[in-house]
Amino acid sequence: MFLWRNNFIQNTVLVFFILCGLLYTSLGFSQTNISDTTTQNKKWLIPTLAATTYTGGMVFLYQTWYKNENQTSFHFFNDNKQWNQLDKFGHTYTSYQLGKVGYYASKKMGYSEKTSLWTSTAGFWLMLPIEIFDGFSPTYGASYGDLIANGTGALLFLSQQIAFKEQRVLMKFSFSPTSYSDLRPNILGENLSTEIIKDYNGQIYWLSSSPFVWKSKAKKTTSKFPKWLVLSIGYGAENMLYGSEVQNNENGYQSSRTFYISLDIDWNQIKTNRKGLKILFGALNGIKIPFPALHYNTERGFGIDGIAF
Repeated sequence: MFLWRNNFIQNTVLVFFILCGLLYTSLGFSQTNISDTTTQNKKWLIPTLAATTYTGGMVFLYQTWYKNENQTSFHFFNDNKQWNQLDKFGHTYTSYQLGKVGYYASKKMGYSEKTSLWTSTAGFWLMLPIEIFDGFSPTYGASYGDLIANGTGALLFLSQQIAFKEQRVLMKFSFSPTSYSDLRPNILGENLSTEIIKDYNGQIYWLSSSPFVWKSKAKKTTSKFPKWLVLSIGYGAENMLYGSEVQNNENGYQSSRTFYISLDIDWNQIKTNRKGLKILFGALNGIKIPFPALHYNTERGFGIDGIAF
């Protein structure tokens, strides 16, 4: 069961993302040297506030959404075939991006590499309580697919940071508005801000990497290949008004999957001393920049920029 299944949880998580963004921004512009002994205690202020806010939010979520349900014993719900797994990609992406924010925020606050690596698993732990709540709900049930996706996102960031001390494979997101949301606005979104989160027909998830980052140090110094240019492989699906393909078919719709190859930009490879640009580039590295793409759709075959050939 994907995280954005209802407006209440959607808004709760959006607020959390905004708080993470404000935290990251404030850390980026901070002129305070937190490693100084006179300010060492300040390292605990923001994490304590974040933990308190998150705990309070989870308590509020439980009291508002789950408490009044006739709770059952803990159980799992298999939703792995719904939405052509776009919801699972969404979980992986969310966990990966939360891990990135957690890691770099911890480093900025002066924590050790080991502690920062643990913090990079924040995405998994932050979303775990929602799955536990769902597990006792008669309406939903915990999704082991969601748990695996959450863990995959955290592991994608953590494993690269341990192995390479950098992110060589970036997970990115892009969205194009579709007409499907007009047919089921309560499920697929009523406006652009909700469609971006809820309309899986317009979502594409990407893995981006540059040949440059895989070169040896010696070859990097002599390489003429643009450091910032990356190759992206994407996945999306369309013609989905219902999560279940059976329901789709019963209502006259047949979904299809689309696989993409395109180019993109690794903003981290564009060096700058401006803190504002560093923060902007860090945020942009979670978004796929529009480029022409070669794609293969399981119903229509190959195409370029939406034009079949």
